[in-house]
Order: sequence, then C-alpha cells, then structure tokens
Amino acid sequence: MSSGRRLLICGAAGSGKTTLLNAAAGIIPRLVRPEVFSGNIDFDDRPVRSIPTDKWFGVVSIVTQNVEDQLWDLSVEDLIAFPLENRSVEKHQIRERIKALLSSLELSDLRGRRVLTLSGGERRMVAIAAALAAAPRLLVLDEPTIGLDPAARQRLVRILQKLHAEIPALLISEQDPASVSEVVDEIALLQSGTLSPAAPKAALLDQEAVWIDAGVLPPRRRRAIRQSTLQLTTLLSVSGLKTRLTRTDGRAVLENINFNIRAGEIIGLIGRNGAGKTTLFQSILGLVKIASGSLVIGGQDAAGWTPARRARSIAYLPQNMRRVLFNMTLLQEVTFAITASTSIAKDPTVIDRAKGFLAKYGLAGFEEANPFALSSRQQALLGLACADAAGSPIAILDEPLLARDLQGRRMLDLFLDDAALAGRAVMLISHDLELVAEAASRVLVLDQGYIAFDGPTDEAWQSKSYQMLQWPKPSFQPSMEASHALS
Repeated sequence: MSSGRRLLICGAAGSGKTTLLNAAAGIIPRLVRPEVFSGNIDFDDRPVRSIPTDKWFGVVSIVTQNVEDQLWDLSVEDLIAFPLENRSVEKHQIRERIKALLSSLELSDLRGRRVLTLSGGERRMVAIAAALAAAPRLLVLDEPTIGLDPAARQRLVRILQKLHAEIPALLISEQDPASVSEVVDEIALLQSGTLSPAAPKAALLDQEAVWIDAGVLPPRRRRAIRQSTLQLTTLLSVSGLKTRLTRTDGRAVLENINFNIRAGEIIGLIGRNGAGKTTLFQSILGLVKIASGSLVIGGQDAAGWTPARRARSIAYLPQNMRRVLFNMTLLQEVTFAITASTSIAKDPTVIDRAKGFLAKYGLAGFEEANPFALSSRQQALLGLACADAAGSPIAILDEPLLARDLQGRRMLDLFLDDAALAGRAVMLISHDLELVAEAASRVLVLDQGYIAFDGPTDEAWQSKSYQMLQWPKPSFQPSMEASHALS
C-alpha cells in the first residue's frame, strides 16, 4: 500500500477481511502469530517486516470491528490521550490535540464522560478519534459503520474527507460499500481467500452480478417488502416505563414509554446513537431497574420476574454474541436454549432437535466446535439457531451483522419469516434503514427519551419525528412482488 491510496475491501462475512486488515496493520504476525504466515507486505515500497515494531505502530493506527477490544474504563479525553502519552508528547500538545479532535469529530458533548458509559456508536467514534490522535500515515478501519446511526455515518464520511490531508493512506473493510464510497477511490473484492485487483469504485458499484458472486448484497438493487402476518394476540405490553438511569442533566434516559408487540410482527426500532435503545431493551429484559411503569409479557405482569424468567419469553441476540455465549460447544449452546439446563443433554430427542436447528442455519458439522472459535457471522447464525430452538415468543435482535452478507441475510430472512408464521414477534434494532424498510411492518422512532413515532413502516419515513432526526430516507426501491428480499 502506498501513500495517497484509499482502498475499500469488501467481501462476505468470514471471507477473511479482518485477517487481511490485521496483517496489513501488523497485528499479524507481530502481536498474533499464526502457525503459517508467508508473503510480503510493503508500505511505500518498503517491507513492513523491516520496520521495527515500535516504529511501525507509530506509522499505522487500526480501529477493529470489535471496538470493545480497544476500549478501557477511561474518560473520553484519557482514551484519546493514551497513544500520545505513549509517544511522550508534551502535555500542552496533548490537550490541544484532544481539543482539535473532539471539535473536528463533533464529539465535544462527550467531554468528561467515561467511555464505557457511551452508546455503541459513540464508543466507535471515540475509538476513531484515538486512532487519529497520533496522526498515522496509514489508517485501517474494519467495518467502521457498525453501530453508527445514519447521521454519525455521514459525519464519519465528512470527517474523513476533511482530514484527507492528515491521512496519507486509508484502508477500509466494509460490507456496505455505499456508506463509505465517498472517501475511497478503489474497491477490491475478497472471495475464497483471493483478493481481486482493485478497480475504480465507479466501475463496480452498479455491477450487481459481481457483488452477488462475492457473497455480498449489491449496493444498488431493487428490494422487496416482506408480507405482514400480524395477529391479534399481544405478546408484550410496555406502559409508562421510566428508567432510574438518568442523563447528565438529570433527565431520565427513558420516560413514559408506551408500546405493544403483537404476534407475527417484525418491529423496527430506530433512533440516534445514545437515544436509549440499549436501555430500553435492557429494561424489558430486567437487566436494569426501572423507576416506574409496567411490563406485561404473555398477559402476565412481569414486574417480579427475574431476568432468567424473562429470558425464557424474550430471546436476546446482541451485536457481539460473545457477550452471551458460555458453553463449550455449539451443541451445548443450542441444547441449553431448548432445556434451560446447564447440564449436558443426554436425551437423544433433544440432541437431534439441537442438531436440526444448527443445520437449519448452516452450522451442520460444527456441533462440537467451540463457539468462541467461530467467525462473527457464524456466532450470529448460532444466535439465530438458539433463539429459534428456544421458541421464545419474542426475539430482540440488536444490530445483526448478517444484514449485508448474502448468505447471512438469507438466514436472517429465514428466521424472520419462520418467527412470523409461528406467531412469534421480533424487535429489530438497527441503523441499517434499508434492512428496516424491507423487514419491518412497523417502526418505532425513539427520540428524546420517548417513543416519538409508532406506526406502519411506509409512513415512518414521512413522519415529522423521522424528519427531526435529519437522516436521509432509505434508498428503497420496492419490487413488484411483496415478499422478502432474497426469496
């Protein structure tokens, strides 16, 4: 890679994008040593292996896909200062650099906050600020738009354009090429361990077949709307919910939250980073205590229910599945979902059922694999298998990583279709507006601590509440058939 180059690498989940970027950034093999490693990596026509480790990591900065791995319980300012302090930069220069970065990245409102109290999108933006702090010559971003709301994505693109002169070389991996196309010049597709020659972005964006061959949803395609299978039975009713958790100005993060979820519904929950989406589902799951309000699950008052009891009625799939995996094998994870017992299943019927759900979501042959050895996509598929196996009336999917990967999206559509047909319901929390537009029959807009809009999906984008977000409308071109996108 050379100075002045801005390259985007796209490919299906599990294609090796993260491995390639880690190698380009020097994490492989300097910090992570694989059993087999060969070939050369050059930067500005100089072999990277000839550059001492301390000097190389002064040249490159990386923000990983799992940004949590790069964060500590520090203040925002301390996290950004960390790479500068490592380089013995004078304190007054550090203060000036932090001030400039917070201003240019539009993060000044986060001054004084602890990083681990921020929303997922806010954390990612702070991690990017820390990566930019030491003015790297090569900036590597692995799936940088994950968890960012549309406004934050636009802000990231605007910032990278503004800092063009400060970032001599930029290497990005992304499943959604349209989101970062304005800051790259070339695109290369990674498939079956082989990277295609880089091509000008304009030559690839409209070639639908090229993207399908690479296992990625084409960035510009016609989409179809999922048919609704709404039933009358109310599965979840939230009334007057107010959280104990407050913002810095003393206001409750959520106040007077009211909505119902009915059988067969796929509901999209959208809102700005920091709007309280995470707090809402944690309140529903009983993971944070509420100040007031009621929660009715399956017609029963759930106020006294433990989180474990609520989990039998509400399956939760986080963006990072590592947060909820704890068994030694995939088979044990699914049998736990079926039985709610930590004992190793002995019943052949249970075992066969568990194997059936793994096969349904493309994980046949992985029964004895360790869940933590899976790729992020495979872990997400395991989450779908567990939620399906549990048969929970409601599932909450938080920013699923499967939406842009072709095979993963088929599995996500399969889960959504089967859940709706079985009279279950899904709450889909996502900043991917095109996914919400395709999948959801109803949209909730969370803003300023309350539900600002609750109505049909096709009305959401025209609503005053959505317009207040100042987000672009999803680039949604409905096809003639009302069906799911990849049938």
